[in-house]
Amino acid sequence: MLTTSSQVIDALGGTQTVAKLLNVGPSAISNYRKKGFPGRAAFILARQCEIQALKVSPAVFGVPMQEPDQIWRRQTPLNNTRDNAVLALFKASGFNQCDTSILQPADPFVDLLGEEMRRRLFTFEDPRGETLCLRPDLTIPTAMSFIETGQLGQARLCYSGTAFRYQPRGAGKPEEFSQIGIEILNGDKKLEDEIEIVSHMIDAINAEGVKRFEIYINDLALFAALLDDLNLPQRQKTRLMRSFAHGGTFKTTLDALSQPTTFVARDFPYNSSETIAGRSGADILARYKDKRSAADSEPLSQAIVEHLLAFSALNCAANKLRETIVQIGIQVGPHLEQAIIHFQARYKKLNMLIPNTPLIFSATRGRKLAYYTGFVFEICVPALGPRQIIVSGGRYDDLLAALKAPQTMPAVGAAMAYERVREAAGQSQ
Repeated sequence: MLTTSSQVIDALGGTQTVAKLLNVGPSAISNYRKKGFPGRAAFILARQCEIQALKVSPAVFGVPMQEPDQIWRRQTPLNNTRDNAVLALFKASGFNQCDTSILQPADPFVDLLGEEMRRRLFTFEDPRGETLCLRPDLTIPTAMSFIETGQLGQARLCYSGTAFRYQPRGAGKPEEFSQIGIEILNGDKKLEDEIEIVSHMIDAINAEGVKRFEIYINDLALFAALLDDLNLPQRQKTRLMRSFAHGGTFKTTLDALSQPTTFVARDFPYNSSETIAGRSGADILARYKDKRSAADSEPLSQAIVEHLLAFSALNCAANKLRETIVQIGIQVGPHLEQAIIHFQARYKKLNMLIPNTPLIFSATRGRKLAYYTGFVFEICVPALGPRQIIVSGGRYDDLLAALKAPQTMPAVGAAMAYERVREAAGQSQ
């Protein structure tokens, strides 16, 4: 039985191993030996102890050690029989159920979901000073659970649970709702996996009685290809791509990049190994160099700004995408041409899947969750008004690496807002 934090550190491989696992410096591990583990470290190390079958005193992590999968996972059986029916459908298709805790460390959500979601988190501090939150989404907890197992082959996971998001007063949306979804992690068939995810979600909502709906699709690779064809400096492309993916900051970024940048060069006064105001000297130096290079970049021309704004507002029949892009005055260069060809290949497969349902391209779709990297889709029932999105999903190939997986792995998934699906089923009758 391990009874101190220091014993746990040694049992898990020592200071260097645990520092690498937690992505912190050795000095932090020395503090943990003396003062115990903060919430995030306890979260990760408790799972590692479970995986390695180490017996640890309850006092070390501040929670009772139980059988594997009991500490950080919600084991309450599902009470809703319809939830069980949807999960049964996913399980029959080869997805394994993954249950995660409602209470989560806040940092991954703050870092990866963008400013829009940051404002909608319910957060608080535990007695150790760790910032926690009620999960606003089940994809990130499911991905974290996958990484923590250490078994990083292809995984097909399904889940059902409650998510929590603050809603502005009068928005007409609940702050607590049921989310049921599927994920294909580290899959080796990119296009086929995307089509499969859409297919399973359509099967699920059809089984729930939803017969009339619209599907909006987008692919962030189209915008990236457009930027490549414009031959912009890498710094500008990075800022534009990031703000486009986040949605709400795009116009502000365009305005900033269309203005001349002034910069007064000075000698950098810090050592890159120093920490200043909570930031490393290396980070400050990188930001300093970034600002300096910005001064050497030509501001975006008005013509480019207008083209990017026009593209960001595109909404058309998916099979008319190329001609619509040309109609609004955007020249289709070689990178954009290839991205459109790939988009059309996906469209043809989706159209075969649902030949009687119009597929609509919308450049605004899928830009509220900042972790999407490519194909995104939304299934909507317009009669529900502000609650019309009943299913959303897409590709998020960078998420697992951002959550400390050892390498980048392809990932695609989708989730339904279950209460909206039931409401939509009533509209279909």
